Amino acid sequence: MKKLIAGFMLLMLILAGCSSGSDYEINLKEAPKYKAGESYPVVIEVMQDGEPVDGLAFAAYLEMAKMDHGSIELDFEDKGNGIYESSVELPMAGEWIANIEGEADGSAFEHVITFEVEKE
Repeated sequence: MKKLIAGFMLLMLILAGCSSGSDYEINLKEAPKYKAGESYPVVIEVMQDGEPVDGLAFAAYLEMAKMDHGSIELDFEDKGNGIYESSVELPMAGEWIANIEGEADGSAFEHVITFEVEKE
């Protein structure tokens, strides 16, 4: 019984160490549009406890929700006041998923945003 309890506690510690652990509120402020051969801005806002968060380093990996166009990596530039910006040329309009991965204060964070890209 002691081994079972010890094993369970070890599992809980491992799972706690693997969780994203961030309490960032990450919102897509401006979704890109689609037009062949054109690049569009992607603007993300990061807040924590209602306050803007600056100085983060993160990337987003964009994938189409219902089709396989591979993954598009975006690195974001800190514009201040919790606003981060990048740009992307997408292969088509439709539903997209942004897997956001970054690190702050030595801890990794992840967030997923699903959004619609409209044809311009």
